[in-house]
Amino acid sequence: MNFDQKIKQQVVALCKFAGVNPRTFTSLIHYYGSLDRIVNSDAGTLMAIENMSADLANRISHSNEYMETAEEYLKTLSDREIGLITRFDKEYPDQLLELNDPPPIFYSRGQLLDKDKKVIAISGTEEATNEGIELTINIVEKFVKENVQLVTSIRKGIDAAAQLGYSTNNGFSCAVLDNGFDNIIPEDSVSLAIDIIKNGCILSEYAPDAKFSDENYKESNRLIASIAQAVVITEIYNNSEKVLDLLRCCNEIGKLCFIIIDPESGALTDEESLNKAVTLGAIPMVGLEKIDDIIVSLV
Repeated sequence: MNFDQKIKQQVVALCKFAGVNPRTFTSLIHYYGSLDRIVNSDAGTLMAIENMSADLANRISHSNEYMETAEEYLKTLSDREIGLITRFDKEYPDQLLELNDPPPIFYSRGQLLDKDKKVIAISGTEEATNEGIELTINIVEKFVKENVQLVTSIRKGIDAAAQLGYSTNNGFSCAVLDNGFDNIIPEDSVSLAIDIIKNGCILSEYAPDAKFSDENYKESNRLIASIAQAVVITEIYNNSEKVLDLLRCCNEIGKLCFIIIDPESGALTDEESLNKAVTLGAIPMVGLEKIDDIIVSLV
C-alpha cells in the first residue's frame, strides 16, 4: 500500500465508517497531529476531545478494523469513475482549509477546478423569472470570456441557468451537490450534471448513495462560499432562503458578494430581500459593465 492510498483509507475509515463529522475530524487532527495517532488512539484518551461521545470514541478506537472495508469502498468508487479527495490531497481546494469544519473528504466526477484560475459563484432564486435568467446568461458570457471558472449548485432557477450558460459557452464550471451522485434532485438536473462533467466537475460532500435532505444545502453553501473568490446574485426574493443562507456563509468568512442590477429593468428583488442581502454584506452594482470590476477583485 502506498502512502497516499493509506491516508485515503484512514480518512474513509474514520469518516465514512466510524462516523466522524468534519468538525470532530478537525478537532482530532489538532489534538493528535496525525492520522496514525488517531486510528491507534484509545477510547479513554479520545474522551478529552470536546463534544466527544463514548459511542463515537469507541468507534474511532476501532477504526483500524475498518481499513479493509475502506479499501474495498475506494475500489468500488474507482470502478465507477468517482474520485475521492481528502483534505491531505494536493487537489484539495486550499480555500476549504480556512473553514472551521472543512470536509475531510469529498467525492468528484470530472476535472477539478484549476487552482491558478479565478472562480466566481453565481446564484439566485429557484423561482427565476425570464428577466432573471436573461440577466444571468448575459453575466455568464462575460465571465466565460475572461476565463473565470464557475462554482455554484444545480438547484433550479438562477443556479441552473448559470451552469447551463457556462456549458453552452464552453466555460469551465463546478457544481456542488446537496446530495449523493446517485440521488440528484430534481431528476431533470441529471442531464445538466452530465453536461457539466464534460467540461468541468461535480462535487459532493455526501457519499454517492446519500439521500437528499432539506438541510443539506447549508453544508453545500459553505463549500460554494469558500471555493468562490466572490459571489454574484442576480435575482432574490423573500422566499430565497437558500440564497440568503449563502450570503450568511459569505458574511461569516468575509467573502465579497454582489447584487447585479439591470439599469433598465431595475433590481430583480423585493425591498425586504434587498435589505437583508445588504445587511449580510452584499454590494449592489448597477450595470453589466460592473462585471469587469468584479473580475479584477477576484483574488
